[in-house]
Amino acid sequence: MKNFFLIIFIICFSCGTDKPSQVSVESSNRDTLIAMVMKDGKYGYINTQGDYIIEPKYPLARSFSNGVACVNFNGVRNEVLKGAVGGSYAFIDTKGQIMFDGKTFSKPLSFYNNYATIELPNRKMGFIDKDLNLVADGFDILMPFREGLATAMSKSENVVGFIDTSGEWKIKLDIMSYTIGDFHEGMAMFMKDNKFGYLDKQGEIAIQPIYEGTYDFHEGLGAFLLNGTYGFLDKEGKVVINNVYQNVADFSDGLCAVQKNGKWGYIDTQGKEVIPFEFDAARDFKEGFASAMKDGKIGFIDKKGDWLAEPNLYNALDFKNGYAIINKNGKLGFINRTGEIVIEPIYDRVDNFVDPNESNENLRMD
Repeated sequence: MKNFFLIIFIICFSCGTDKPSQVSVESSNRDTLIAMVMKDGKYGYINTQGDYIIEPKYPLARSFSNGVACVNFNGVRNEVLKGAVGGSYAFIDTKGQIMFDGKTFSKPLSFYNNYATIELPNRKMGFIDKDLNLVADGFDILMPFREGLATAMSKSENVVGFIDTSGEWKIKLDIMSYTIGDFHEGMAMFMKDNKFGYLDKQGEIAIQPIYEGTYDFHEGLGAFLLNGTYGFLDKEGKVVINNVYQNVADFSDGLCAVQKNGKWGYIDTQGKEVIPFEFDAARDFKEGFASAMKDGKIGFIDKKGDWLAEPNLYNALDFKNGYAIINKNGKLGFINRTGEIVIEPIYDRVDNFVDPNESNENLRMD
C-alpha cells in the first residue's frame, strides 16, 4: 500500500574516526539506554558501554518497550527460519527477571503504547493490556495502536477500520471497498477503487482518493504520487510541493530526501533545495544527521551536507538516542554522533538503543 522508503547499502567499509567539534553529544539519558543484540546465535542486552546487562542466552528476543521485553525460553535457534523453534515466550524486566508470575505465550509479543497484539488459539487476533488482561479479540488483522486507534479487520462483519483501546469500533468501512493504513498526525492513508487519499479521525474523507499512491504524514506534509512523480500535500489537500520527484522519503528534522534525475538530495518544507542532488541513496535525517551514499561510499551527513566522518561504511541506519547502527564486514555495532565507533561491530543482529520504559517499535522481528 505504501512504498516504504528503505535503502539497502551493499559496499564494504571500515568506520572513520574524524570528530567534528560542532556536533552534539549523546542524549542525557544514555546511562539508562539498552540495546538488544545477538551473538553466536543467542540474544542478550547491552548498555551504552557495551557491557552486558543481560547475558546472551535467548534463542529469540524483542527490544524493551513499556518496561518489559519478550524473550524465548527453551527454544532452539533456527537460522533457516530466522527465528526460534519450540519453547515458550515470557516477559522479562531489565534485570532479566521473569514478569507477570511467569505467564507464557506461544508466540513473541511486544507492548507498544501499553498494549500488545496477540494471536489466539482460534487464529483470531486480539490485544492485551499491561496487566495481561485480554481487552478484545475476534479480529482477523490487528495492528499496534497509534494515536489511540488501531487498524483492524473483521471478515465476519465485513468490516475494516479502526478500534479504540476498549476494542470498540470507532471507524467502520466496507471490507471490499477500502484498504487502510495507520494514523499519523491525525490522518490515515486509504485506497478505494485503486486510488489513494486520506481519512481523518472521524472516518471522513479528508483528502479525496485521486492519487496513484500516498505516504504517511510527517511534519504536516504527506507525499503523493501522480502521473508517476511525487510531491507533497498539506492536511487540507493543497499541493505544497509540486510532484517533480522520482521518489521521496518522509520529512524529518525539517528536511526530506528526494530523488531527481537519478540522484538524491534534500529539500525543506517549502520545496527549496537545501542539500544538492549528489547522492546515490539517502535516508531521513534523525537527530541532525542522515546516512547517505556517494560514489559507492556510505557515511553520515549533517544538514549542510558535510560528512560527519569519512564515508566508508557498509551500511548505516538512523540515529536514535544518540547512536546509530553500522555494519562492518557483515557484523553490527554502533556509532555515536561524533563519528566514533562506540560499540565494536561484533554482533549478528542488533536493535536500537532505547529507553526501556518508553514505547519502542522493534527494528527487527526475528
